[in-house]
Amino acid sequence: MSLNSSFDENKLLHELSQGSELAFTELYNRYKNLVYGTALKITKSKVLAEEAVQDVFLKIWQNQEKAAEITNFENYLFIISRNHIFDMIKKTARETNLASDITYKNIAADDTDTAIKDDQYNVILNQIIEQLPPQQQKIYKMAKMEGLSHQKIGENLGISTETVKKHMAQALKFVRFKISPYMNLFMSLFLFSSI
Repeated sequence: MSLNSSFDENKLLHELSQGSELAFTELYNRYKNLVYGTALKITKSKVLAEEAVQDVFLKIWQNQEKAAEITNFENYLFIISRNHIFDMIKKTARETNLASDITYKNIAADDTDTAIKDDQYNVILNQIIEQLPPQQQKIYKMAKMEGLSHQKIGENLGISTETVKKHMAQALKFVRFKISPYMNLFMSLFLFSSI
């Protein structure tokens, strides 16, 4: 970073600390992609990454009077982004009470941490299910959550068992594809929480 851009950034931070919306907008436009990239790398979810960008910059706006004290805005952003993303996942996990059949082996954790990981898995799984087309979503929920057979689902929805199987296969393929990146996330979350 050149001295000029560093000076420019300090000026923007000073203006932000005085309540300047223009300075805030400028910082947002410069750094939103950095926050988005960090969030996407951790969550592997565009929706969660976009949410993180909004939340992180809202936090910066709410703490604007402290902006002039920031010496390296990029580092500051990275730290609050990372912390916020993990807090967001943990908060979501606490808000759900769904049971999970995922077992975490070979992790030195207490029961609370393991329960949080299980809840996080369910939160993410539910978000993925919500992305399915309406018919696939309905069939997936009826099969997995209500325990209905393909035949029973077909009867309830007025479609053939073959159609149910086809929709279910597509739904399972989508869910497996989307959930796989999160397995690394649970491990990294655990490492961060134990530091």
